Amino acid sequence: MAWEPEPEVPARRLLLIRHGHYDRVDNLGDTVWGLSALGRRQAARTARRLDRLLAHFDGELEGVYSSPWPRALQTAEIAAHELGLDRVRVKSYLHEAIPLVRALPDGRSSHPTLPVTTDEDREIVSRQVARIVARFFKASTKPATYLLFIHGNLIRYLLAHTLGLPYESWMQIAIDHASVTELRVFPGDATALISFNETGHMPPEMISS
Repeated sequence: MAWEPEPEVPARRLLLIRHGHYDRVDNLGDTVWGLSALGRRQAARTARRLDRLLAHFDGELEGVYSSPWPRALQTAEIAAHELGLDRVRVKSYLHEAIPLVRALPDGRSSHPTLPVTTDEDREIVSRQVARIVARFFKASTKPATYLLFIHGNLIRYLLAHTLGLPYESWMQIAIDHASVTELRVFPGDATALISFNETGHMPPEMISS
């Protein structure tokens, strides 16, 4: 009898795309900064990679979601245009997350430039991650894919949640602009990391972080 592959277990695929390179100009801040010329080129290349991934996956594309912050939303809009999609769903809770930094035994910050996190900030991050998990980290009865155009810290927090790591692990996990990370949610809401920080769709000179 010829070997035949076993049918794939229905999974919800979450493709987490970090926004492209952006210009930090005039101290305007995170909620204003938009993509640079490099970031726009990165977004277009990432869209072409997503097009190939979507063609390879079973099931439907269930939605394109974005942070409201300009650099992520612009990345999503460029990708949607390249993919021939006319709707990007903006969700306020997909904005960048506060960097959580633990204190060393002597009370100093464990990060070279960031202060130790307050209990209030930690609670804000926990609530934000919990809201995203409740919305997207649910098993599907049939294959389905969701595209989330978000931010570096937030992607790393969702990765930490999936792997059961402390949120502070983000400091040991590098992530590049316009990279693609895939998580899958299987029956029983079991979530697995499939790939992280994929940037093979860009030449080395275009990779930035």
